[in-house]
Amino acid sequence: MIRAFIALELKESETIDKIVSFTSRLRQNQPKIKLVEPKNLHLTVKFLGNISESIAPKIYKLLQEEINKNIFQGKTYEYKLVGAGQFNKFSVLWIGLKGNLEFLQKIKDIVEEQLKLKLKIDKDKRSKFKPHLTIGRLRSNRINYKSFDNFKKIINEHKNLEFGVWKISQIKLKKSELTPKGPIYSDLEF
Repeated sequence: MIRAFIALELKESETIDKIVSFTSRLRQNQPKIKLVEPKNLHLTVKFLGNISESIAPKIYKLLQEEINKNIFQGKTYEYKLVGAGQFNKFSVLWIGLKGNLEFLQKIKDIVEEQLKLKLKIDKDKRSKFKPHLTIGRLRSNRINYKSFDNFKKIINEHKNLEFGVWKISQIKLKKSELTPKGPIYSDLEF
């Protein structure tokens, strides 16, 4: 079995540097925050969980043909990463996207439809896609409450900050190996 997901990767170094600068400030305030490694920054289109090794090449082929070839068609789409926010009482910290969000919804819809139709992989319960870049997680049992109000203030002060450009030109099938030091992501290519 392979733990896998489908994603759009962030590779722009200037944008990543701005995110790292921001997240290091968050870590100074909350030392036990689990930040996403800069090399692992991505937008998850679909989390697959554990899949069989035999189905992985079929998913890869489907993504190449249906999305990268037919939808992206060699074009690059530009987005802006703008504004920090949080889900679930600060357990998930994220940065939002601005740009053609309908295009990302289209990608999500086609991925879901094709996986269901051709490989019998269930669709996500939520059909509405909320594109965001997860930058960290903070479990409630790890919060330093002495400085938590200031932590919330830092995030709120950055709710409109532009972190930079994100150029998207392909979708990838990714493998996730869980380790005590955090996940290791790698491309699955066949």
